[in-house]
Amino acid sequence: MESEDKKTLLALEQTLFDLAKGKEAFYAEVPKLIRRSIDEVIDTPRTQRLKLKELEKTEKAYIGTKIEILLRDFLDIPKGVVLDLQINGLEVDIKNTIKRDWMIPQEAFGKICILVRSSEEKSKCDLGLIVTRTEYLSKGQNQDKKKRISAEGQKQIYWIMKDYPYPRNFWEDVEEETAKAIMSASSGNKRLVTLFKNFPHIPISRQIIEGVGRQKDFMRRIRKGGGARDFFKENGIALLSGTFDSEIIEQLGLKTCSKEEFIAVEPNTPEAIQILKNAGHL
Repeated sequence: MESEDKKTLLALEQTLFDLAKGKEAFYAEVPKLIRRSIDEVIDTPRTQRLKLKELEKTEKAYIGTKIEILLRDFLDIPKGVVLDLQINGLEVDIKNTIKRDWMIPQEAFGKICILVRSSEEKSKCDLGLIVTRTEYLSKGQNQDKKKRISAEGQKQIYWIMKDYPYPRNFWEDVEEETAKAIMSASSGNKRLVTLFKNFPHIPISRQIIEGVGRQKDFMRRIRKGGGARDFFKENGIALLSGTFDSEIIEQLGLKTCSKEEFIAVEPNTPEAIQILKNAGHL
């Protein structure tokens, strides 16, 4: 990498960290941003799709646009005049791939690019910076006159994140038959009951609940008064909230739940039963 390029990319890295209000915040939020981008394109509540592989080719391409929008919002930076972003007076493009390589459009030749790559199978992501000099690009081009970053060019990428974990898609680890049983149940309550019965003692996010519940006020499905929570209570199962029941979750020795997660538990000791009864969950 040319020394001037390295100086430019190091300065950009520091600017990204500053805009994120620190390196730790950048590393914490960008992986979640990638997960959200993919999930919003999968759009389970409206499409009943669960995984990236179910998307059409054009939809997969749109993940890059979602990442651009969410990253721009997270860092609070303006759109560029020609490229995706304007940072410190520089035009910067964002290129995303879910495969191996990135395709660079003509307007970004010789410019700075933020490269993002993700693998749903591994739940790992990469984020790097490059100045897309001509010598770093393939000689050939596609019908849109885009060029691939060459093998030599890949050596010139300055990596900020490499093989970095991002939140896993819950459905990647669910057997196809189990997923089908959950999603094909005849009502939102029945779908959520099937979900939590299949995955006891495992934190389940609001996003998964929304996808399974498939209605506007999806959280109503797990409230008392006609929701799945009442069914569980009648059958000796407690549905706990990471927001309201964190102390009980800790007392029972369950996995830690974030404020956005719920966990179902079927107590099997007198002590656990009493704790849940005292809290009104049984």
